[in-house]
Amino acid sequence: MLRRQVLTVVLGLVRSRRLLAGLLCLLVSGACATLGGRDEPLPVKLVEEPIVVAAWAEPRQLPAGGGEVQILVRIQKRGGRRFPGVEVRLATSHGSLFSSGRVLVSDAQGMTRDRLTTRKAAIVTLNAGGTRYRFRVPVAKSP
Repeated sequence: MLRRQVLTVVLGLVRSRRLLAGLLCLLVSGACATLGGRDEPLPVKLVEEPIVVAAWAEPRQLPAGGGEVQILVRIQKRGGRRFPGVEVRLATSHGSLFSSGRVLVSDAQGMTRDRLTTRKAAIVTLNAGGTRYRFRVPVAKSP
């Protein structure tokens, strides 16, 4: 009964859903990245050392009407050495990812990949070991 009353008071005090979602995410996962103003967390296990993240789409642009691109992510330690075993989670503003937002792990070469299917230009956001990265996948205009 007391728990319910405390929860009601806390929910009454916190009017912003985004703030509440961020607080809950931090409490549950310990670390959290959010996707561009929406309440979609991308939690992953944090790495203890600085990393360099590069991500891109192949092909770089989709034809008019959309299609599929492969999303490649490379994770390196400073100095250029590849970093295996880093958790990566991706999200997209439009379309769908083959991973459906599940955690991916970089291989022995520090690489992981996913596939994006979309009809519209999309912003891909990823969290690799606590480092956020964002890039755009454009779709050509119809003739």
